[in-house]
Amino acid sequence: MSELCCECRAPCSWSPDTGDAAARLTMQREAMLVLNAVNHMEGQRELESGGAENRRLERVEAKLDLALYLLARGLAAGAPATPRPIRLEASKVEWEDASPPAMGAAVVLEVVLSDSLPLPVRLPGEASAARDGVARMRFSGFIPELEDALYQFIFRRHRQAIRSRGN
Repeated sequence: MSELCCECRAPCSWSPDTGDAAARLTMQREAMLVLNAVNHMEGQRELESGGAENRRLERVEAKLDLALYLLARGLAAGAPATPRPIRLEASKVEWEDASPPAMGAAVVLEVVLSDSLPLPVRLPGEASAARDGVARMRFSGFIPELEDALYQFIFRRHRQAIRSRGN
């Protein structure tokens, strides 16, 4: 049985991992924060419909979402990477790449997972054997909070894909 996954097209690029443990921890914390924000922004609102208080909360959330989006656009440096097919699982990722990293190399994949919050998520890992123009990387040593945020993201996207196939 295959692992839960989400498949999408997203801008991504890879670079060698510097091996700096403190930088890697910071990278994981930032990825967790971005994924938590994306999960919140894209997730279904659980508020009951109706009621003036709920409408006020929804307006505040919409304003915060817009502020986050504008901040993310302002922070995005340079031209975005070309969107390419990605298959994301909790333990690994695959993406189309004509120049994949060498097997066993410590790498960082930078990927923008949401149009709602176009900030890159940087995920460290180890390159696996590439095949047929598809780069592969296994994640390792993630902090538990990043593992949880990544799993929630994948679960929600997987559920959305199933729902869209049913329509």
